[in-house]
Amino acid sequence: MADKLRRYREKRDFGTTREPAGEAADAAAHNRFVIQEHHARRLHWDLRLEHDGALASWALPKGVPMDPKRNNLAVHTEDHPLEYLEFHGEIPEGEYGAGTMSIWDRGTYEEHKFRDDEVMITFHGERVQGKYVLFQTDGDQWLIHRMDPADREPLPEGVRPMLATLGKLPPDDDAWAYELKWDGVRALCRLEPAHIRLESRNGADITARYPELRGLAGGSTEALLDGEIVALDAEGKPSFERLQGRMHLASESAVRRAAKDVPVTYAIFDVLHLDGRSTAGLTYDERRELLEGMGLEGPAWRTPQNQVGRGSELLALTEAQGLEGIVAKRRDSRYEAGRRSSAWVKVKNVLSEDVVIGGWTSGEGGRRGRIGALLMGFREEGKLVYAGKVGTGFTEATLRDLAAKLEPLRRDTSPFNGRQPPKGSVFVEPELAARVEFREWTRTRTLRAPSFKGLREQRRPKLSNLDKVLYPATGFTKGQVIDYYERVGPVLVPHLAGRQLTLKRYPDGVDEEFFFEKRCPSHRPEWVRTDEAGFCIVDDLPTLLWVANLASLELHPSLAVGEEPTVIAFDLDPGAPAGLPECAAVALRLRDLFERLGMRCFPKTSGSKGIQVYVPLNSGASYDQTKPFAQAVARLLEDETPDLVVSRQKKELREGKVLVDWSQNDAHKTTVAVYSLRARERPTVSTPVTWEEVESGDLVHEAAGVLERVQRHGDTFAPVLDLRQELPSL
Repeated sequence: MADKLRRYREKRDFGTTREPAGEAADAAAHNRFVIQEHHARRLHWDLRLEHDGALASWALPKGVPMDPKRNNLAVHTEDHPLEYLEFHGEIPEGEYGAGTMSIWDRGTYEEHKFRDDEVMITFHGERVQGKYVLFQTDGDQWLIHRMDPADREPLPEGVRPMLATLGKLPPDDDAWAYELKWDGVRALCRLEPAHIRLESRNGADITARYPELRGLAGGSTEALLDGEIVALDAEGKPSFERLQGRMHLASESAVRRAAKDVPVTYAIFDVLHLDGRSTAGLTYDERRELLEGMGLEGPAWRTPQNQVGRGSELLALTEAQGLEGIVAKRRDSRYEAGRRSSAWVKVKNVLSEDVVIGGWTSGEGGRRGRIGALLMGFREEGKLVYAGKVGTGFTEATLRDLAAKLEPLRRDTSPFNGRQPPKGSVFVEPELAARVEFREWTRTRTLRAPSFKGLREQRRPKLSNLDKVLYPATGFTKGQVIDYYERVGPVLVPHLAGRQLTLKRYPDGVDEEFFFEKRCPSHRPEWVRTDEAGFCIVDDLPTLLWVANLASLELHPSLAVGEEPTVIAFDLDPGAPAGLPECAAVALRLRDLFERLGMRCFPKTSGSKGIQVYVPLNSGASYDQTKPFAQAVARLLEDETPDLVVSRQKKELREGKVLVDWSQNDAHKTTVAVYSLRARERPTVSTPVTWEEVESGDLVHEAAGVLERVQRHGDTFAPVLDLRQELPSL
């Protein structure tokens, strides 16, 4: 026994640490275990199993995996004495493992196998129950894997937040709870032991921008939270102007400096998933009780109070304090992810809008010779429409910053279409946008009582030939194309970000010649990003609008981010007289096949005459793996239904059948992006659809209809971006 504990004792000074020295002996074998949460240099969990009179020990950086689909690292450490089953408290600074240790779980286990390179047991703990195996991979590096099905649901992927409608205070006051409306950045927070991921409204990973929130992962909770990231001013009020300086930082050093100068707070107001159970189906009151029981109060996060009833009192209080307003939430409502629901109502003291800056008027009095008011506009079918002036809300620093940014953008003519600003105005290229607050829109579509809150977007491409008709059969203009891409951009850009993009350009419309452009044009603005091969990378809205202004009606991205394909794609292309009904039948067969493999797949229309089915991977596969797999699937379908399916490109084989085109799964090929327009007679769109729509045959959607679908349902193709699935074997 002394030999088993030699390494343990050599690492510790028992005159300093309170850890047990291992003096007691216990000949009986009780098969006890303990899991300790260890806040040392890095948070981890220590698993200790009673065996041969000592505690065999492993450090688990990400804790015990509850999902059988996930293996966690387990680092084998020195044996510990049996007294460590009860140890908790502080290990002093300078000692090995210095930090705080607490008991996270304890109990007994059944031993099925206990070898030098493999341990198989069944836990009977307070938190952990089930059959597990630990196995050695390389030296002290082991993995821990759950062998039996878990009685818990994994954290969901691709969730989009529930959105509120704009309205007035509800009449049945007691049926509602009221919260402050936070003027910040909406963010879902995925919490796992020692890991946190913050996702924007559109699913983008924004974790790196807010390092002060990483401490939220300092425990063993697994949860999906909903909240708002805000920057508070000196009076403790949310300030969007302060926050905007942190929203688009890229370098780690810039983020660190900003976190020190402008710290943020995560205001948490909902919980969608908690410790293996979805809570989205619970009522608001039930979710709120769970959230408050989590005790989420920390240096950069908090759970703000809510109030049941008395909404008018809270609204009046927010108005008196200069806050934006409140959100009313029905107490019996469920969480409707991705939907704008009438169960949540924004009641604002003021409205807010992002407007385009088209120039300024000179100031008077103390502002003589400087900017007096900004000229505001909004885009409609690609044209800039004048919406009035904003002359309040500026600080001296803001005015200096605006002058420096607007002066280089001066132009001689007005950028506005139709109604014009007053004479003597100074005009600029409409490349900057601002967030303004205001009371209402007037009958002349002017903002009443606007106040400047900060610059919103620093880049705006110069647009041209907006009246040019690109779809002659419908009169759909280039301005309407740009307007479509601007409005669909929040859900489209995440599907383009990080991927090589091939442009399919129609400078004279869909009835005339087109050309593919793989390399990004040399006349691109300096802020348009390219990869090493020279492809355009569309990872923000301004770049998307610049691409649309090139008459790039169709967008064809790679299936890969970097060199790794994130999906397997099947393009179902009918050979006449086969059509969409036959494509739908094959798509449903693909769905059933992948369901048998325990995988999910997602359909979208091609926007033309076919259907595409995407199988998300996001698990580090290569084209050398995905292409043969896709070919095997296509051949399997052809073997099973040779009268309906063909897997080979030869034209003479395709008549009356559906080609399951697997060849797109290649580094040198692309496929049309979801939400991309197609160059057909009408402005059809490659549209994500449900399997119910595939079954019913409702599969042709144009630009206006797609925008309505996105408004109602959000991005239903979002799981393709995040859902992690391993490539199976057939």
